[in-house]
Formats: sequence, C-alpha cells, structure tokens
Amino acid sequence: MHYNPTLLFCIFFLLFTSCKEKKSSVQTDLPSEFPHSPQTLTLLFCGDIMQHLPQIHSAHEPSEKDYKYRKCFKYIAPYWADADFVIANLETTLGNKDFSGYPRFCSPWQIARDLHQLGVTTFVTANNHSCDQLGKGIANTIYYLDSLKIPHTGTFTDTLSYQKEHPLYLKKNGFKIALLNYTYGTNGLPVPKGFVVPHIDTTVIRQDIQRARRDTATNIIAFMHWGYEYHSLPNKEQRTLGKWLHEQGADIVIGSHPHVVQPIEYYIPDKDKLGVTAFSLGNFISNQSQQGTEGGICIRLTLTKPRDLPVHYQMKPIKFYMYRPYEEGRRRYYVVPESLADSVMKDFHLTKSKNFFRRTDSILQSSKTFRF
Repeated sequence: MHYNPTLLFCIFFLLFTSCKEKKSSVQTDLPSEFPHSPQTLTLLFCGDIMQHLPQIHSAHEPSEKDYKYRKCFKYIAPYWADADFVIANLETTLGNKDFSGYPRFCSPWQIARDLHQLGVTTFVTANNHSCDQLGKGIANTIYYLDSLKIPHTGTFTDTLSYQKEHPLYLKKNGFKIALLNYTYGTNGLPVPKGFVVPHIDTTVIRQDIQRARRDTATNIIAFMHWGYEYHSLPNKEQRTLGKWLHEQGADIVIGSHPHVVQPIEYYIPDKDKLGVTAFSLGNFISNQSQQGTEGGICIRLTLTKPRDLPVHYQMKPIKFYMYRPYEEGRRRYYVVPESLADSVMKDFHLTKSKNFFRRTDSILQSSKTFRF
C-alpha cells in the first residue's frame, strides 16, 4: 500500500496538537478540581480541677500503692479523642505525700498522669491556689508535669524559665497558638522569692500579647483566673478586662475561678475577626455541692483558616454533671456529659443533673455579641 508523505505529516501534526491542547486543559483545571484545603485546629477547654480530701481518699488504691483517677473521666474522655489540644485549669499543687484539701491543696501527681493518658494535653497552673504549698508546691508541680512530658504554663521556678517559656506555644496544622495564663491573686500568700506566678497586670499582659504577635502567633489565648466565686454573672472588672484583651489582640479568652458557669460573649471588631470570651467554665471535677458548683461546661472550639482569609470559629459548649454515688463503701466521682446522663445516673442524682443542665442553659442563653 502506498502512503502519501504529505498526508501522513498532516495527520501526525493534528494528533500532536490535539494531545498538547488536551494536556494543557487538564493542567489548567487542576486548581478548581482540587481546591486548597483550609487549615483546621480543634481546641477543647476544661474548667477547675479541684482535689478535696474525699476525692483523694476515693482515688486511693492501697493494694496497689497508687492513686487512680481514670474512672472519674471515663464518660467525658471520648470527647477529647479528636481534639488537637485539650487545655485544663489545674487548681491544685501536686506531690507524692502529705496530701491536703481545702484551703491549701496538695494532690497526688497521678491525677495529672491519668488525665494526660486520657487526652488532656496541656495544663494552666496560675490560680489562687498556686502558692498553697509555697515554693515546694510550685517546684513539685512543675517537676511532675515535666516528668510526664505535659506542656504547661502559669507557674515558673525562676525568671529565666518564665522569660524563655512564656507564652507557651501550641503548634499544629499551620497554627501557632500563644497560650497566656494569669491570676488575680494567690489567697494572700506571697509568691516565693525567685518563683514567678503571673498576676493580672495590664501593662505586663499588653507586652506579652505584643511579644506573641512578634513571634508570629496565629492566635492568642488568655486563660484568666478572675471574678467572684459562686456568681453566675461576670462582674464589671471581668467584662472590662475581657473587652480590653480582645482590643489588644487576644482572640480567645477563657475564664476560671468562680466554680460556676458564666455566660459566653462574642466580640467582633471592625476587621471582623471574631473574639470569644467564656467568662467561667465552672468546676471540672470537685467535691463542692453548692448550687451551680456540681458541674460545668467544656468549650469545644474549632478554628478554620481558609487560604488568605481570617480565621473562622465554630464553638460548642459541652455540659456535664459531677455524679457522686456511693460504690463499694466509698464515694465515687464521675464527670458525666449531658448526653449520657439518662443512661448513667439514677434517682435523685438524675433529677439534680437535669436541674443543673436547665440552669446552665439559661445562663448560656444570656450570652451576647458585641461589635467594637
């Protein structure tokens, strides 16, 4: 068979051109078919971890010479599983002997161990009980947290570590979170010489936020130990300071100390970067029984950063109740989320929990949004 060279050349040229155009078309469509995935990070905040003497006795296992707390958190721990960081207020010092409850706390170090094993990644330690056991208590707490390789901030053994390790940065998924922690005071006990417990001081806080900005923090969290105990509404100082913190650049403010839940507020500045203030999360675990202290909320906060756009927030409070039944001759302590209340608790415990959840709902429904 005879082939016309000119015809073959034309056919080859057309096929080659078509393939190039098709290949070019596929490459051009790639960005729209596979858009840039936004960066996301999930934070979960827990309130006051208290350890009164009945709780310590409950956790003691003499036969094993150990203190065990995992059962206390078995119902709430699944909520921590998919969070990138779980941050809680450790409102006690840690030790391995001579334990004590209110008013000057010293708790078994195993509570930090068990919480960390279950999913709590980070502790804040600046609160009114930081100096309960003076310098020894601060040093022991830091020693045990460091030994367990648990990131923490709020108390420091010396000014050098304070300057080096403050703020604490939590880094993951393209986020660099600056975590700051301050307390209104230490129950009249002076901070031992050489140690550092950051107090609420607007001059210092402004400098810390500016430093976090210079360190290219993507977000700034201020964990504040403030307010009046057992008050379900924030006081004027909390509201003024919360607004001021957002104006300085803190986009997330988490409160502790009142031992009861207080409202959540949202601050939206002109540049439309949302600020969140949870004035008080209430107790996380304790032996307190006054109205409102028998439970609290965790805050689940998902940060999403689309490409070249401000961070968006999705927040969800998780209500829970402190279930304290008598089992095997001693009082037990279980943190029970609302979703499991009906299946875990019975009788008057269930009734009390439902009353607590209703009161908490009414508090959270009073939350407001402000623009400044």
